[in-house]
Amino acid sequence: MTGDELTKVTDAIKAKDSSITVAKVQKDPDGSYDVFGTKSGSQIRYDVSADLKTITPGGADGGHRGGNRDSTPSSSSTN
Repeated sequence: MTGDELTKVTDAIKAKDSSITVAKVQKDPDGSYDVFGTKSGSQIRYDVSADLKTITPGGADGGHRGGNRDSTPSSSSTN
């Protein structure tokens, strides 16, 4: 993401907490954003609504939404 859209999202995060350094912004299919960065040396992620009005912590792990969170492969057998 680049340009005005990136600037608007970054400005929204900085307005919430000026100590955050934004490293990456991803736009989700629903129009909202995932913002990845650092704060006090720790990795952070915020979820930002499409209208930039709601900003919520997304976890300190820089995690990802969706997908299979169980790393154990499933198997099936037929007898």
